[in-house]
Amino acid sequence: MLLSTEEWMDLRAYRARQDAGATWAEIARETGHDWRTVKKYLTPDTCDRPPAVTASRPAKKKLIDPYTDLIDAWLKAEPRLQATTIHERLVADHGFVGS
Repeated sequence: MLLSTEEWMDLRAYRARQDAGATWAEIARETGHDWRTVKKYLTPDTCDRPPAVTASRPAKKKLIDPYTDLIDAWLKAEPRLQATTIHERLVADHGFVGS
């Protein structure tokens, strides 16, 4: 679990409570976090900066992407069209290679 800066600061305020002998579970109940999260951010060798949010990966292209407009048109014309029928049409008429 990646905490926001505010959550990280709130959790770090419990470091004194941990130094006084409170268990990870006790602090977890007080903060509303999992005990593993509390342990991760309150162990003595953790970084003194909030966790950095990394950029998510770009969306991977799907085999079906070039056909979505076509499928939408088919479904608009025939709302109860089954997926197997759509797949069969794509393979037969448009050379679709996906499963």
